Amino acid sequence: MKNIIRSAACALVVAFIALSVSLTSCSKSGEGSKTETDSLQVKTFIDQMMRQFYYWADLMPSSVNKKGNSVEDYFNSLLVRKDRWSWMMNGETYNAMETGITTSYGFHISQPIDYFGDYDVYITYVDKNSPLGKAGVTRGWRLAKMNGTDVETLIRNDRFYDEIYKPSNKFTFDKPDGTSVDLNLSQVSFQTNSVSMTKIFTSADCDKLSSSAKVGYILFNTFNSTMKSEIVSALDQMKSSGVTDLILDLRYNGGGDLDVCGDMAGLLAPASADGKVFLTLEHNLANKEEDHSYYIKRSAKSLDLSRLFVITGSGTASASESLINCLNPYMDIQTVGGQTYGKPNGMYVFYYPQKVAQKYIDYAFLPICFYCMNSQGKADFDNGIVPLQKRYDDLYHDFSADEDLIKACLVYIGTGKYPGLPAKSVTKSAPGNITKKLRLDDGFKGAYVKKY
Repeated sequence: MKNIIRSAACALVVAFIALSVSLTSCSKSGEGSKTETDSLQVKTFIDQMMRQFYYWADLMPSSVNKKGNSVEDYFNSLLVRKDRWSWMMNGETYNAMETGITTSYGFHISQPIDYFGDYDVYITYVDKNSPLGKAGVTRGWRLAKMNGTDVETLIRNDRFYDEIYKPSNKFTFDKPDGTSVDLNLSQVSFQTNSVSMTKIFTSADCDKLSSSAKVGYILFNTFNSTMKSEIVSALDQMKSSGVTDLILDLRYNGGGDLDVCGDMAGLLAPASADGKVFLTLEHNLANKEEDHSYYIKRSAKSLDLSRLFVITGSGTASASESLINCLNPYMDIQTVGGQTYGKPNGMYVFYYPQKVAQKYIDYAFLPICFYCMNSQGKADFDNGIVPLQKRYDDLYHDFSADEDLIKACLVYIGTGKYPGLPAKSVTKSAPGNITKKLRLDDGFKGAYVKKY
């Protein structure tokens, strides 16, 4: 391959929003201070890069006027209609994403509208190093007020985002036990995690499990190369605990580093898959020499399981989907939850200017450059992977044997059958008054590789 360094970073998800000041702008801040000559040089670089590496280079417009539009508008003008994945960002945002350091309260929120018909705002999970995490906020708490104003009023008046992005805030939460708590918090910088939680479930947690069952659970939210040790450590914990089954929760995992994905495959795949093709990158016809395969490499730390339970949702994207798609030929993959996002491809990252230290770049461009094919040559999930067991995100319970998606996996492991869906009236903790859907989308979903 042509001097490719495999690295990457991660994504968050469509089913929730990470409220971080670093996500407020994905176009180059201060672009107006650039001269027209600088702008033309950037656009020339974009044009040359796209015509060589873009997966649909043969379908790009033959020429686009480089004058009179922004760098971001120019980049977007070269994308084909079907491409909903390629994007760009300024250097500052890219570098912050690479490190995993963010400035925020640590929120991840959603509305359980599908199936439950609930427009209230609930915590999906919190970053444990964040202000919310340190304050003890957990999944299942309902965000009731901000600075004394009901959330439903803020949403109706289109003031929700103005309020929640403030650097300091008074939050009122309703807890699942019926009590409320007020928290005065400020946004701070902190290190995020790729593995948010690990657990071992036994018959003490779910009476459907046999007395000998040990079911491992990992909430894995990003394939980030700088956090690779976290997932390796989590899987090592599962190995040393002697788990008989594993639930890998990818419902909020938008993708990331394909090297991490490949390493995970080696730790998860059965012995019969050792040495076989896991994933192949397929490029455009002009770059077929770039095609590259990842192979399954088991080790002494690899698990010995014949099946894997994967919890999915609309936020499950890219590398997460590839893990499912590319392990599927070798083991029983039980997907439980919602249909995935649909991103069977990946991006190279191109820095501008080139030949400078990463921290000094002005832009990072991430066009789609390859498709991630499994060993059977399949990557047919542009519209997402349909789960074997369709269920809905249960935001009324913390990650436990009571949470519906986890419970469904545990019941299946114990009985060989999935339970019925929960009763809406029983699951919903309180009547909601909001009837407006928030725009819960972080924008980034993907696996990428740096390109020099």
